[in-house]
Amino acid sequence: MAGVAGATDANRKMVLIGWAADGYPVYARYCYSNAMDASSPLKVCTGSYALDSAPDAGRPSVALAPLGSFVSDWNYVAGSGDLDDCNGRTGVTPEFPRGIYYYMATDTYPFFSRCLKGN
Repeated sequence: MAGVAGATDANRKMVLIGWAADGYPVYARYCYSNAMDASSPLKVCTGSYALDSAPDAGRPSVALAPLGSFVSDWNYVAGSGDLDDCNGRTGVTPEFPRGIYYYMATDTYPFFSRCLKGN
């Protein structure tokens, strides 16, 4: 995802890439280190999912499909990354300086929101 709208590791910026079905914005890759402080450094935002260490019962063999191939291979671990279970968080953005709930497209699983938080 690097290079989206000129954003790179050397030129970090939050890039609005679209809108989720619930009306909240979706940003790519970078977020503020302190979600409510636009003067904090931008960093690569990470999801909060962990890969299982062993396959679930009834799952196809890892010889056929390695761990990580199925949604059931991943578990949400609150606080292990920057984002909630829907790959979002509340914070300030360039377009919403007072703060808003927003989703992130990330470099890590689940890469993009798999659920919606808004009404």
